[in-house]
Amino acid sequence: MIEKLDIKDRKILLALDMDTRKPDSSIAKIVGLSKQLTNYRIKRLEKLKVIESYYPVIDHTKLGLQLYRIALKLENVTKEKEQEIITYLKDQASWMVLVLGEYDLWMALYAKNELDFMSFWNNFYEKYGYYVGSRWISLMTKFLNFERSFIYPKKKNRDKIFALGENPEILALDKIDLNILQELSKNARQTSLELSNKINQTERITRYRIKKLEEKKIILGYRPFVNTTLLDLKYYKLFVQLKEAKKQDIKKITSHLIQNPNVVYITEALGGYDFEIEVHFQSSSELMEFISNFKEAFPTHIRNITHLEYIKEYKITYFPSRLAPEVLGAT
Repeated sequence: MIEKLDIKDRKILLALDMDTRKPDSSIAKIVGLSKQLTNYRIKRLEKLKVIESYYPVIDHTKLGLQLYRIALKLENVTKEKEQEIITYLKDQASWMVLVLGEYDLWMALYAKNELDFMSFWNNFYEKYGYYVGSRWISLMTKFLNFERSFIYPKKKNRDKIFALGENPEILALDKIDLNILQELSKNARQTSLELSNKINQTERITRYRIKKLEEKKIILGYRPFVNTTLLDLKYYKLFVQLKEAKKQDIKKITSHLIQNPNVVYITEALGGYDFEIEVHFQSSSELMEFISNFKEAFPTHIRNITHLEYIKEYKITYFPSRLAPEVLGAT
């Protein structure tokens, strides 16, 4: 455990949470520090690995891609073989965690279509199928990202939401656009000048292209990859089964969940549960209290809630790195 973060550190994390490209001068005004001291504190959070990276939130549906989720229960594995499997999957996955519960690994993977996904799966299963005890595969259809308001509890407004899959529309991108997305996915906090040098474009063109990607809702925002375990927080996923999944009921429950600062993601998926929620709490007792209050708020709607715990988050990116630009149809 690192030394306890003070209020200024937490305010910086929250200021970066939904817009990591915000300049140090703007963050300094929010936090109440000088620009120089704010920059020092951000570098310190990076050095401590509280912030591991910065990434753009890209709506994959605008690229004409599907996002599959795979949960795996491994068996017959040595530590060496387990690490080999993890390394193999990390290279392919857009997101991956180690899980405590019914499964051992949980990951997300971009694919052009069902055939592309099956090509990946068949290759993986031919290589490592012997070690797979069970699996669960589903197709994500909608994914809501919320501000991590729990970082600084006095922050009450949660009006900023990144919604992937809300308005699916395939938009044409050229190689410049894709290069921008790829480079921003390596470090979303780099300056436009730094980025322009990497993609061999002028800074003016680079700024213009980024603005257009944002206006088209291809880039929804920019976030830090925060190691919440260093903030003494546990990471849970909840699976909610409803008695009836009516649209008005789902809307009502979603509105209720948005108000809770510990809720960070809500997922809708084909082959998934009626509601899938991801939350952060300091203890399992806080989680149980949340579940109890949730059931009490909707006694006639909720049939059952189960959960699992994420132990280690290996990777997160919204850029489909396993798919080459030419495969995405760049012109």
